[in-house]
Amino acid sequence: MSNKRDRIVAFCCNYTAGVSQDALEGAGLLPAGVEMERVPCTGRLEIETILKAFEEGADAVFVAGCKIDECHNNAGSLRASKRVKYVKKILEEMDLEPGRVEMFFVGRGETEPVVEAARTMDQRLASMESIHG
Repeated sequence: MSNKRDRIVAFCCNYTAGVSQDALEGAGLLPAGVEMERVPCTGRLEIETILKAFEEGADAVFVAGCKIDECHNNAGSLRASKRVKYVKKILEEMDLEPGRVEMFFVGRGETEPVVEAARTMDQRLASMESIHG
């Protein structure tokens, strides 16, 4: 696991993660430093919002949207996925690891995949830190 100074911002579709961040933290399921922010639809999440999370100190960001074929707003998750790919390119241009941002697709009301996404990003950060010292 990464150390406590790591900050991971999670933008989660309102229709995913049926359990609150407080409940997940209380059960010890989320890595330290994860901040979940619910959005009405990940398709409304702008590139600038993702980049602002980094600007405000996030070490990693992930987006948890509905599965493509289950998106309440039809193509919202698809739009979000394209925006995450674009942010990856921006990070590369800034000599930052593109793996610091990721899109995950989650079924409606499923919490476990969101917890797994948070753990994946936490482990990814730990790997980056061990490589870069």
